[in-house]
Amino acid sequence: MTLQPVTLNGTYFSANGRRFIPVGAHWVPAKAALRWPLGWDEAGIEADFAKMRNLGCNIMRFDLFWGWFEPRPGDYNPEAFRQFDFFVELAHKYAIYLHPTLFIGNEVGEAYWDVPWRNGRHPHNDAAMLRLQTNHAAEFGRRYRGEPAILAWDLTDEPPFWIVADDTSDDMAINWTRLIAGALRRHDPEHLLCVGTDMQDLFHGPFRPDNIAAEVDFFTAHPYPIYHFKLFPDPMLSERSTYCGAFQTALSSAAGRPLMIHELGASSAQYNPELIGLYDRVSMYSALAAGANGFIPWCYTDAAPETFRRTPYLRAPHETQFGLTTWDRQDRPSGRELRDFSRILAKLDLDGVEPAAAEAALIVPHEWAKPHGDFSRLGRTDPGTIPYVSVQDETAYNSDEENDWLMGSLLSAFINGRRAGLKVALPREYTDWQSYPLLLLPSPLTSTEYNLVHIHTTFWDEARAYVAAGGTLYASLCADAAIPDMADLFGASLRDHVPAEEITITLTQPFGDLEAGESFNYRADSGSLRQWPATVDVADGEVIGVDQDGRPALITHTIGKGKTLLSAYPIEHYLAKRPSAFENNEPTYKLYRALWQWAGVQPEVWTNHPSVEASLLAGRGRGCVILVNHSPEPQTVTVSMRRRLQSADRITQLGSRPLELKGNGWELSIEAYDGVIAACRW
Repeated sequence: MTLQPVTLNGTYFSANGRRFIPVGAHWVPAKAALRWPLGWDEAGIEADFAKMRNLGCNIMRFDLFWGWFEPRPGDYNPEAFRQFDFFVELAHKYAIYLHPTLFIGNEVGEAYWDVPWRNGRHPHNDAAMLRLQTNHAAEFGRRYRGEPAILAWDLTDEPPFWIVADDTSDDMAINWTRLIAGALRRHDPEHLLCVGTDMQDLFHGPFRPDNIAAEVDFFTAHPYPIYHFKLFPDPMLSERSTYCGAFQTALSSAAGRPLMIHELGASSAQYNPELIGLYDRVSMYSALAAGANGFIPWCYTDAAPETFRRTPYLRAPHETQFGLTTWDRQDRPSGRELRDFSRILAKLDLDGVEPAAAEAALIVPHEWAKPHGDFSRLGRTDPGTIPYVSVQDETAYNSDEENDWLMGSLLSAFINGRRAGLKVALPREYTDWQSYPLLLLPSPLTSTEYNLVHIHTTFWDEARAYVAAGGTLYASLCADAAIPDMADLFGASLRDHVPAEEITITLTQPFGDLEAGESFNYRADSGSLRQWPATVDVADGEVIGVDQDGRPALITHTIGKGKTLLSAYPIEHYLAKRPSAFENNEPTYKLYRALWQWAGVQPEVWTNHPSVEASLLAGRGRGCVILVNHSPEPQTVTVSMRRRLQSADRITQLGSRPLELKGNGWELSIEAYDGVIAACRW
């Protein structure tokens, strides 16, 4: 067959007038591995394409080594392009789109794939290197303009380049992306562009989505919670870890572009293969529910034993067994899961549907999103004859500790929202967050010391107007909290702060579906001010919960048409620091569920079990409900929808079967770490 050109149609990719979700693998051959241009094996490569097609792949991401295609500046290797043409031929033959990655600065373990003529120059900053990379990209644009087998150009894999990661700034990342994207668009305007970022969104990297949004068509993420213990102090198969891809999808896409999951998975040199398959399955369904528009796990195959004797595999044992298949092309559990997932997605009718709007907004501070040195929102209207210089902008802006504080709390709030049945978006501070009926401001958004992690002072004026007009606002505090004119918004003001270790918050009266006497327990580090609670003086707010010493811990208030709920304790931060915090039916989600019940905000779709999330892709008169079980046990759940349903059908690999409606919902059984999709009409 002949592949058709691909465009973006809303969130999803489209070819030949039909939307689809790319599902595939990052291809590295088993025997030649990353030396494949030198150990060229056409029969073996075609056998890999056939196996990928058998796995249900419709896309293949792969690396183009700069030094192979351009061994000397401006001198292009005809053999390298002949090899690329062979990939194009196979793509059409096997109906697998290509997703080439141009500059492989990083790949496998600690490897950086250099060019022999770099001579120590900084690839993100040196003028000559920038010119040469721009020329290189332009060469591909000229040669392959309009080639329908190419779904999109990936500018690079996991920037910044590892050898210069510590001294790559926001400005360098923006300039580099702008130059490379510009060169491609000048010669090849039809193809889509992305930058193959990994977890730049979670770790405030220079290639984070807000910095590159203007230059790309979609974002990417590599959800690898297993390598980031500070944010994910959990086993691989845990509730927090299996929400990683969904959280990255929500966090990045709020910068204005849809997101594709480029890499995910784990190595069977470190984890049980069956558990990896389950992890891949639940992670993909959860990211799909959050709006992800493609899935390309790392990677196609295990490395063959002979590769173990040479770098990079010699130095990176875990990299040898990431495959969807064994080195001799036999299915591994993750490969079977990809095939099943692909077959389900092929049954979806995505035309005219989009991820439904969220009910809750979890604000991302402007200072986190903006490039360093951006004064556009700092209110400086004077001529600048007396310079204002921020110590934090100049010296301390890239603190990993501060970013972990923010991201840990945002992640905890996101998961609590999902467990409570809410869809949670992460709009930036200066966007239209007022359109969401619920506003979530967990500590440190309410703090003051570090610019990176809190909202601007003027935000509180907008928050008051939002609540007065009918919105509901939740906030949690810590010892670093600072809210101007707080009493009129929350019915309480800051008094002081106290150390805390063993914490019990007990409801003194009903709240939502919670009864008086219900309690929530946390453990804090008394040596950390960030974990100390605030003490408050209550004005006209209503205390609905007290702490272990009888102090106000939860306060509600009404202002105008809206409501506020205040927690004196940074409960989201406590969960961020607790290993395996969301296992064993951890109850904090109940406060979030009671919040939407109290506010009268009904989600689009929800279930009666906190570990089974539900999301909606909605179109005119129809849509899809995606259900995901993040727990280790099968669950039978009741699914409830806000819309008046006419029918619901469970989609299977073989087709669909009707579900028995009970009001605007149904009951359904779902296996451990599994996903279910139901096509609905209303």
